Amino acid sequence: MIKKERVYLYVVAALFIGFVGGVVYSAYQTPVTAGVHQEEGRGQGAAETIAALEKAAKDNPKDGQVWVELGHAYFDTGQAKQAIAAYNKALELLPGDLNVMTDLGVMYHQDNQHQKAIEVFDQVLRANPEHEQARFNKGVVLLTGLNDPKAALAEWKILVKYRPMAAAPSGQMVADLIDQVEKQMKETAKP
Repeated sequence: MIKKERVYLYVVAALFIGFVGGVVYSAYQTPVTAGVHQEEGRGQGAAETIAALEKAAKDNPKDGQVWVELGHAYFDTGQAKQAIAAYNKALELLPGDLNVMTDLGVMYHQDNQHQKAIEVFDQVLRANPEHEQARFNKGVVLLTGLNDPKAALAEWKILVKYRPMAAAPSGQMVADLIDQVEKQMKETAKP
């Protein structure tokens, strides 16, 4: 038999997780990195764009930029596995491209490979601790993928230290997002 107090605790925990997920979802409707290439893969021309890029990659397999663009097209159409493959090929040809690595991390997250996403973001942050998109997205993966709000907040606080005016893709200030999540954590911690 389950004690009444435990049931209340489970209900509060479930509500907290749902609220935090909603806050992050609204702040993180699309990854920060998507804004650079977001428009090129949308609409009726997406299939044609992908087909043309696949042909270009086949015809020029050593052209790293073609693989990057193909990865972006897959990214923008929600094809995580294909984007991962294209970005990895691009990184073989263009090693150390921090923005491509960040996009790769986002795709690992979308493919539910959260730990792999964190590893990629950590590589980016070792090379450039102030990389805004990698730091923000690492926080999102920690919160939504690994359910670790304390670690997510720590990442976002570092981001705000480097970039006080950092904003989520929705336009919400990261500092405000931090305040919201902290407030919600305090409310759910109350008995």
